Amino acid sequence: MLKNPIPELALFFDMEWVPDAAGARRLFDLEDDVSEIDAMHRLWEHSPAYDAEKNPRPFLKYMFSRVVSIAFLSRKTFYNRDRELTIDFKLNSLPSLPFVDTTVDEAEIIHKFLYFVGERRPQLVGFNSSNSDVQVLIQRGLINEITAPSFNQRPNKPWEGDDYFDAKNSEGHLDLITRFYGGNGMTPRLDELAKMCGFPGKIDVKGDQVTELWLNRDITKIIEYNQIDVLNTYLVWLRVVYFTGKLSEEDYVSEQEQFREFLETESQKPEKAFISAFLDKWPL
Repeated sequence: MLKNPIPELALFFDMEWVPDAAGARRLFDLEDDVSEIDAMHRLWEHSPAYDAEKNPRPFLKYMFSRVVSIAFLSRKTFYNRDRELTIDFKLNSLPSLPFVDTTVDEAEIIHKFLYFVGERRPQLVGFNSSNSDVQVLIQRGLINEITAPSFNQRPNKPWEGDDYFDAKNSEGHLDLITRFYGGNGMTPRLDELAKMCGFPGKIDVKGDQVTELWLNRDITKIIEYNQIDVLNTYLVWLRVVYFTGKLSEEDYVSEQEQFREFLETESQKPEKAFISAFLDKWPL
């Protein structure tokens, strides 16, 4: 199921996006005073899956999707002064919390994220990320005229290094959903799988609510929701590496305890108070 040992640095990530109203104005040559929601409606109506009654807001092509949040949790292992293996967690997002603005600079957050990934070269871990999140990053990176040479660097041969774009020969980008794929609707959703494993899953926001939150400029809520998905992604990954024997039972239990301690500390920060609800739904 997994070929390689757990890397020293892994980055669990997730993204949120909404219909690109500014792009719709360019695409359909709309007047500047056309409202954001009306411009979004033009994109939905443009979709072949659009149905005014049954599917008024269909899933859009990635190039029509404006990125509004990128959340990521880093997991780094190192040996402390006592030569004990220690795990360091950091939970971040672009934009960061607390969010004090009224809008999001899409080009800036994509550029910062790809620069960080390209320079640090962590293992990327996502859920349905190879066919969605990374594709959004690529297509919206092109649209926003971003350059990301380090992120796009690839080895000459599969065995000469990690490759974020070659899932068959590299675990540089581990998309967890590819380990659970099943035809005929058998592929699990992250929320479903997390809850079946005893993890919190989604708390009080669902994916189809993100656009309304954006229109109401409740961007903080979007970022919080985005970070919750990252926490669930990590916990599912932890169960996967335990299942595959990459962690002993003792190390698996210890890491859960360390992660919970990390979240309890994070939840004491005013901007991270929402994590308390996650902890309440995750009894060890």
